[in-house]
Amino acid sequence: MTAVARGSRSRCLARDHGAALRSLRAAAEHYAELGWAVLPGPVCDGLTAWHPVTFELLGGREPTVSPADATVDRRVVAEWWAVHRQTILAPVGGAFDVVRAPTRLGGRVLAAFDGGHPLGPMALSPHGAFLFVEPGSCGDHDPVPGVEVVAPGELVVLPPSRVVSGVVWWRISPVDRDSLGDGAELLGKLAELSRESG
Repeated sequence: MTAVARGSRSRCLARDHGAALRSLRAAAEHYAELGWAVLPGPVCDGLTAWHPVTFELLGGREPTVSPADATVDRRVVAEWWAVHRQTILAPVGGAFDVVRAPTRLGGRVLAAFDGGHPLGPMALSPHGAFLFVEPGSCGDHDPVPGVEVVAPGELVVLPPSRVVSGVVWWRISPVDRDSLGDGAELLGKLAELSRESG
């Protein structure tokens, strides 16, 4: 009886692995179609992250290839996600900039604009809300507590990647939004909302 249960669990895990792998590969290929260069990151089970071949422990945003290898080549992308459920990483400053905000502020800015302009794609993770904006649109701005304009060249995790403590998912997907957000307008609203809650 135990052997059957173990075998059933193994088949179930294999199906889960296959579904997750197909989902990640399809998403990575879609980002490449959008012109978003991507990189494979670590494998993550929600508790730890590691290199899929060496099993070395990695940070959640550490690529398993050189950051200089970020690409939109779908053939390369398909090869990277052919075997391992690696997180999808993308460098900031090329196709998009990113504003990271605490989740509560991300929710409030979403409500303030009723999900419309100047919002673009918005990802949520256990580490906050990530607003994808036009490159160079953030300009000069006063610091907002807890809000960060992610530096060019830094890597962000894209959905549907698993990260420590959860998953990254789209609140507003680039499939549903054909333009990036306006960084200056969003930072202005985030500052206003932060003052109101302070």
